[in-house]
Formats: sequence, structure tokens, C-alpha cells
Amino acid sequence: MDALVVADAAPGTGRYYMAAQPIQAPPPDTQTPEFATRGTVRYYQHQHTRNNKSSPVDDDDAVAPDMPDQHDTIKSFYFHGNLTGLRQRQRQRARVPARADERLLVTLGLGSICRLPGRRSCKRGDHPESMVVANMNNVSFHDADAAAPPLLEAHYYRRRRGANGGVGTAGLPDRPPSAFNYTDPALIPFGPEEMRLEPTRRATAVRRFRHGAVVDVVFQSTAMLQSDSNPMHLHGHDMFVLAQGIGNYDAATDEAKYNLVNPPRKNTVLVPNLGWAAIRFVADNPGAWFIHCHFEFHLAMGMAAVFIVEDGPTTNTSLPPPPPGFLDGRP
Repeated sequence: MDALVVADAAPGTGRYYMAAQPIQAPPPDTQTPEFATRGTVRYYQHQHTRNNKSSPVDDDDAVAPDMPDQHDTIKSFYFHGNLTGLRQRQRQRARVPARADERLLVTLGLGSICRLPGRRSCKRGDHPESMVVANMNNVSFHDADAAAPPLLEAHYYRRRRGANGGVGTAGLPDRPPSAFNYTDPALIPFGPEEMRLEPTRRATAVRRFRHGAVVDVVFQSTAMLQSDSNPMHLHGHDMFVLAQGIGNYDAATDEAKYNLVNPPRKNTVLVPNLGWAAIRFVADNPGAWFIHCHFEFHLAMGMAAVFIVEDGPTTNTSLPPPPPGFLDGRP
């Protein structure tokens, strides 16, 4: 989060606190120690001295602000939900495309895979036969084929990669494999209902878009084994954050809430705890781009995919060739 600060407060009061408080989902989610990060803004005033140096104002004690509770996820939700784009002249403002060409509903949560290679059936619910992973639409990102060419190289040279003959070993689905009450808190602990929804597959999840396609993605947080927020980061593109909400996304009512006038334009959107966020972007940057949760543990567990954007009709809208010697020494 970047912020512009105008240093125009009264300097005579001394120092001012800056503080940041992490917010985490309440129990039964796993709890980690959270601490506020603190610093101070200190004013200087010019004095006419022989060395013409600035000197600090009186060193009064800074007054610490009242911080929200570490479980106050609603305060975080309203802060992010009330953001808008910068006020700019009409001709300078990035215009939001009026309609989308492709629409995805992507659930974010945890699931499990069988520990033994090749097995699809095993005991779930914190059983030693299974292992917890993170996923998007029940696909957990994993690129285990070390002998395969990198995704960008395979895409550029149109090489086959993976069992399905394409660049990836699996396509990222448009929707989750089954619809359910995504934000039901009963799914947070292990249990019979949660175990039914646990099965996840591991694959190099890839989604292709034609150049210039307008893409809508609704990120839906779930209560699957956790209820945390998810900061989703898209490489290579900016996203218009159209709307967000608490609970399950309902296109029939929530699409009417989209801000198509001055939405914030970001490359990371915080999907709220047990809620959703709707974004729109134009796939106009050719190449292979990672999209993932910016929590390191979620990324390492597989909450990621790759968006591949095809070349456009001109040289300037197509991938440049690799540098000289790129394949030297490669088979």
C-alpha cells in the first residue's frame, strides 16, 4: 500500500506516530503472534544559524494511536472497499472496459492430496495418508517436471509441454468443481462436510487468453480449513478492482455494485476474509504471467496459476525474441 502524506501538521507538537497493525482471522483459524510496527514522523524547523542547519522541534512524547483489534477484519474490509481511483482529468483516466469477454470464478482455500504418488483416493481429514495444500478452484500449482522447458520458452516456441500436449499440465477451470456454501465457518475445522470437499489435484495450472481480451475474475475466499484473507497478485498487468463483499458472491445482485467509473487500479487485491473481490483486466501484455496469493505460505502451498497472453497482431504487441545465446548448451 502506497500513501501520499502532506507534512502540514503543527510542528510545535513534536512527533507523530506511524503504526501498522496486522489483522488475522479469529479462532478457530490458527493463531500467530501479531505485533504492531511503529515509527514516528518528526518535524524540523529552519533556524538562521552560521551553519544554516535545520534543528528538530521540541521532543515531546508522541501519542500512540488506538489500534484496531487484531481480529477486526471488518475494519480492514471497509477500508479496502472504500478505495477509489485518483481524481484525474477524463482524458488522463484509464477507462474501464464496459464489458468482459471472459469470466472466471476462482475459489481460494485449502484442500488435500494423497501422499503416495499416483493415488487419487486416500483418507482425508488430517489423516497421515493425505497432505494439506492450497489451491485455486481445487488445483494446487506444482511444476514437478524439471526436464520440461520453462513455461515462457514453451509458449514462445510452441513446444509441447505436459501430458495434455499443451503448455501446462492442466487448465485453470472457469469455476470450482462443485458449488457449496463457500463461507460456511463449519468448514474451518476438519470434519465430514469439509472432508467431502477436500480432494485437490496438483498440476501446473495454466489459463490462456487471446491478446486484448477483457477478463473478469471473481476471487472467492472460502472457509476450507481456514478463513484468512488472500492478497492476490497478478504479474504483468494492472487490475481494476470493481467491487468486494462479505459472504458468497452472487452475480445476480453483486454485479450491479461494480464501480465502472473510478475503481482503484492495482496489481494486488486483498480478497477479504470469508468474502470476495471482483477485478477486471485487459490481457494486453503478451507472455506467461504468474498470479498468486502474496502470503508466502499460501504461494508455497500452491495457491497460484499462470495466465498466458497470446501475441497481438503487431511486433509491438508480440513477445520479443529471446536474447542471443539463450539456448546455447541446451539440448
